[in-house]
Amino acid sequence: MFTLVVHLKAKRGKEKDVQHLMREVTEKVRQNEKDTLMYDLHQKVGDSTEMLLYERYTDRNAWEVTHMSKPYIKELLDELAQYIERAPEVAEYEVVGTM
Repeated sequence: MFTLVVHLKAKRGKEKDVQHLMREVTEKVRQNEKDTLMYDLHQKVGDSTEMLLYERYTDRNAWEVTHMSKPYIKELLDELAQYIERAPEVAEYEVVGTM
């Protein structure tokens, strides 16, 4: 399995806008991407501007080819830019064990 951890820093006062965009996209991901196993947005306790998107896929191809080619993902990335302070920080992981 392939995992992405994406750190987002929302502009102060734009946290709800980020959440709204992510809710819309999450629904589309869950309906259209059978190889996307998890796609969850988290908000840091104590700082609502700090967010973490946790994504898990069956393999790297499911993210790189399938997920990233969807028009709603391209639209999300374009629209999200106006609500965040800086480019998202993305870290890639391979699952080596599960509980």
